Amino acid sequence: MRRFILLPDISIGPFLQGGMLVTTVMTKIRARIGTDPVPPRPMTVEEYARFEEPEDGYKYELVRGVLMVQEPSPGYPHGSLQADLAWRLGNWVRQTGRGKVAVDMGCIIRMTPATVRGPDICIFLEPVSWENTPGNWAQGAPEIAIEVLSPSNRPGAMREKMRDYFEAGALRVWMVDPKTRTVTIHRADGSKTIFRDGDRLEDPEVLPGFELELEELFEG
Repeated sequence: MRRFILLPDISIGPFLQGGMLVTTVMTKIRARIGTDPVPPRPMTVEEYARFEEPEDGYKYELVRGVLMVQEPSPGYPHGSLQADLAWRLGNWVRQTGRGKVAVDMGCIIRMTPATVRGPDICIFLEPVSWENTPGNWAQGAPEIAIEVLSPSNRPGAMREKMRDYFEAGALRVWMVDPKTRTVTIHRADGSKTIFRDGDRLEDPEVLPGFELELEELFEG
């Protein structure tokens, strides 16, 4: 049985789904860690690295010292699209000999207040250190952070993620939307390009030679 390594005074944040506050997971966590009236304090990256996620079907991230329930674990088509896109990007890495691709990898955005994000897909174009880091997570954001959107994603939460990625050094943030069949490439300078179904996805400035027909991705 998996257990929590969590202190009773650590902040735990809720999340919204369909306009309703979801409290079931919070109740489970507090039932295990107690209801000590001590005021909550921020969780550290090291404590989060020891935290074992419950088998409750939800994803977790550490955001400014608060353990946040982000969303239910993705199903189809999210998981299939994520795997397909990671595979295609991996082919580019193998062909060019540049960078690394990782899926659902923890990235330490900052140590204080502690923030650890987990992009759906990471593209590291420069050498990255994850040895001797808590959780063997990457120190900093990937050059390209990719999020595959789900119905439960809130626009405000995704904008906050994007700000975190850019503040930690990301060059690009891709927002892949299976519902609208679009990929929006956001840049650190605030500009963006929207690719729609039928377009060819490319970003030669950071991924020279990479091209992808979006119709193939969304039909895959």
